[in-house]
Amino acid sequence: MKKKMQKKRNKIFEVFKRNKKISEVGIFLALFWGLGFAFLYIPNIEFITLITFLSGLLFGLKRGLIVAIVGEIVFSTLNPFGSSLAFPPLLLAQVIGFAFIAIIGFVFRSFIQFFTDNKITFSIVLGATGLLLTIVYDSLTTLAFPISSGFDFKQIIATYIAGIPFNLIHIVANTLIFFIILPKILEYVIEHLPEYFPSIKNYTLTTEIN
Repeated sequence: MKKKMQKKRNKIFEVFKRNKKISEVGIFLALFWGLGFAFLYIPNIEFITLITFLSGLLFGLKRGLIVAIVGEIVFSTLNPFGSSLAFPPLLLAQVIGFAFIAIIGFVFRSFIQFFTDNKITFSIVLGATGLLLTIVYDSLTTLAFPISSGFDFKQIIATYIAGIPFNLIHIVANTLIFFIILPKILEYVIEHLPEYFPSIKNYTLTTEIN
């Protein structure tokens, strides 16, 4: 009798876990699209890079990639300023870029415990991560057109350099978002939802410089 009850409880728990995982992906996709379209009219200010990085960091590789790929395909193809379906190489570059962001979020999951002892270090590392991820993404999307259009090397470099002033705003914005906002989100998650980071124990975040 006890074994039957335990088996039933385990089955219910497994269903709950599966539904929870599906719900988390759904919530993050809603955040992706909601924040994406909400900030669409503000050039180069966006929070979907943050959402994608968090999805890989909190949910792992598989679900992080689902949020990244599904989120970006829908967002990019339904963009009122112009669907990426009109230029498939750009859509491919965007999807690869966001997949890369989710992967780095997943990788960062294994190292986060090494940076949580110091608030300043934590913020700097996250800010630097945001900077590098945005440079990679902007490089992919900037180079998608000249490479797929058959430009020679000099033309490709000229196109890349011409896009730097525009991309610079995006890079600075995301660096600040990762430096200021992301640490606050992760502090809350680590303190109140520790199941997402089982590797971090006895969490205490200080502002002291070691």
